[in-house]
Amino acid sequence: MTLALLCSIGDESRGRFVLDFINLWETRSQRLMNALGSHDFDEADVVLLSIRSSSTMLGAWPLEAIAGMVHAAVKRTDLAGCVGHLARLREVGAATCLELTLLVESRCSSPTAGVS
Repeated sequence: MTLALLCSIGDESRGRFVLDFINLWETRSQRLMNALGSHDFDEADVVLLSIRSSSTMLGAWPLEAIAGMVHAAVKRTDLAGCVGHLARLREVGAATCLELTLLVESRCSSPTAGVS
């Protein structure tokens, strides 16, 4: 995964963005599941826009691509198409969060953290 935003994690606002992404992943994922469970395609659209934009800002391209597939199905109100990608979206989202966590921890514990 390319994590464009982490190249300068020493910047406080960028570090906060990464941590917010990690902390919000389960909430976003659950909101999406709830929206699709109640056939609320408008809410699903909002959640997927959030996932896609933040994934793009992080350079988390695999997550953005899968969210894009779900989003395309949402736009077609294709519930079966959405459900067909949900397990993979949740898997890649969790893996992205784990990778981000490990990168943040390694940057924070590095003796040269924040030094360019």
